[in-house]
Amino acid sequence: MAKKLQEAEETIQRLQGGESSIERPEVNVPAPDTMVQAPTSFTNENLSTRMPLPPGPSMERNVFEVSPTNHQTRSNKSQDPNRPAPVNTDAAQDALAIDLSVDEHGKICYYGPTSAVHEPLSLDSPSTNSLGRGEGSKRTDLRSYLVSRAKESAIWEEFALGNASLQLGLPRQVMAKLLHLHWTWVAPMFMWVYRPAFMRDMTTGGRYYSELLLLVLCAHASKYYDSNHAQLLSSRVRVLLGDEIQKPSSIPTIQALLQLSARELAQGAISQAWLYSGMAFRMSADLGLQHNGPDIADLKGLDPVDLEIRKRLFWSCYFWDKAISLYTGRLPAVTELPRSPIDFMDDSAESETWSPYFEDTSPLTRLAPGQYPIMQSHAVSCFANSCKLSVIINDIIVQLYSKRSRAITESSLNDITTRLDNWRAASPIHLRCNPEFLPTICPPPHIISQNLLYFTTVILAHRPFWSAPAYYQVCMTAALSMEKLLLLLESSFGFENITYLMGYCIYTGASAVLEDAKNNDGSTHPTMQTFLRALNRGMAKCPLLERSLHIIIKGLKRAPVYRAPPDQSLSDTAALATINSYIPAFPYLDPVSPNDFDMDSYLNSMSMDAMASLDCYPELQIDLDEMMRHAPA
Repeated sequence: MAKKLQEAEETIQRLQGGESSIERPEVNVPAPDTMVQAPTSFTNENLSTRMPLPPGPSMERNVFEVSPTNHQTRSNKSQDPNRPAPVNTDAAQDALAIDLSVDEHGKICYYGPTSAVHEPLSLDSPSTNSLGRGEGSKRTDLRSYLVSRAKESAIWEEFALGNASLQLGLPRQVMAKLLHLHWTWVAPMFMWVYRPAFMRDMTTGGRYYSELLLLVLCAHASKYYDSNHAQLLSSRVRVLLGDEIQKPSSIPTIQALLQLSARELAQGAISQAWLYSGMAFRMSADLGLQHNGPDIADLKGLDPVDLEIRKRLFWSCYFWDKAISLYTGRLPAVTELPRSPIDFMDDSAESETWSPYFEDTSPLTRLAPGQYPIMQSHAVSCFANSCKLSVIINDIIVQLYSKRSRAITESSLNDITTRLDNWRAASPIHLRCNPEFLPTICPPPHIISQNLLYFTTVILAHRPFWSAPAYYQVCMTAALSMEKLLLLLESSFGFENITYLMGYCIYTGASAVLEDAKNNDGSTHPTMQTFLRALNRGMAKCPLLERSLHIIIKGLKRAPVYRAPPDQSLSDTAALATINSYIPAFPYLDPVSPNDFDMDSYLNSMSMDAMASLDCYPELQIDLDEMMRHAPA
């Protein structure tokens, strides 16, 4: 025991000594591989209706593309002769010099080319810590380095818990349980916090830890444990937040704000959630997190851990931005994509065991202790894949639902469905849940969430066109697939702990089956019953879902939809009747009718720009007669 304590003290001293005392590998991240073309035919779980693209300019970007750059090798005379010289990108370096700078405290800051306070950087010679694009061996070195650091940090979690417990005055056992709940149930979906750096710096007092962030983690997870703790922790969070936002932007503050946004959204506090996320996105831009490729190592000799954190946090912002945009029906705020690919180097969490059990947390699953089999988390690949899907979601929102883009064409749909097909085909097999061949026990909830989000995206892509029978059937098939996934989730975990993102997926699925339910048994329609049951049970811990539930119930009370035969022209009256029978695409915006938008209530909702809201009824933006003539049978 004495020897272990001595080793612990030595390691803590080494960690407190800073990263400069640790030898870091000279590693290069290779350029993203060329995307493999998806096969022309897919399995029956592929839902997109495929149509030939009309002639015209092709879309500029697919889900996997990044901006191409030309690479040129530079020599580095100070480099270790036993290692290959790093490869740098001249174009990328020039762009970085325009956008980024380092202040007097060594913090990276982002300024545009018109800034009056920005002095362009001089990047004539790369540093020895440069992570340029190079051979696969360098990539392996980087991955090995980060994985070894992650394993090293894991052994200090017990010490970190003890230190933090004394600092916050929170019982150690309670803190351990709350953090376990966070890493198990909250973290995998959006990956807000890079666990190895956070736990390491909780021990050493480093820059990736803050008291505010720890309290937010615990408060967010407390909904799975004890609501009394949630109230106590939240009051302390509000006090600390007032101080933190007076300080310069920092990564822990961004992480705390993102999770505060998520927590407030779940509670139904839409304005607070929107404002917290907005501050986080502004801070992210202030730190230039959209620049997270290997070339920024030249700015300040950043450690590979720093680069990994920047990349993960940017994509957390990007993904969360799309999630909150969908629920609130507002345009995305984070739209700039980085040059580097979505590729996270530390995959140590990928193979970790995911288990719903921890001491007395068995109420989180319907399975008795020991019944849930050993399953890998696959958290890293799941997050990366969700980020790729969020790029498509962004384009669906902007192209099909934005009021600033009034023309909705089938060419947009064709491009999006092709990209969705490619995404689904390229998804790792361990992340794909085929509704026709589901296991008996549900995989970890973040994997189910991703599959629900995929089918939701299919519905959102086809909703503007669903007056055409073929497109409507695509939406129906997606909704039925979602029901099967939800029944699997219910059998293992119940619906009491569903998230706000799951709730939006359920709401979207209900919107697709609403017409069929009204014509067949109403609220007793089997699929609609599943959706209503999920929202009803989930709103106890996620009050936001109550509004979605009420909108669906109100929609069920309306008259059934008139659907014209394919060979019959749709009059304006019939078209309007068809659309008015649907529920809005976004549950937060619920106008009386699509042509009678209440501007006063809209202004009172804290959104001062009507054009920033999304179109709840995109069906109004298309020529129904023209679409019906050209839609597939």
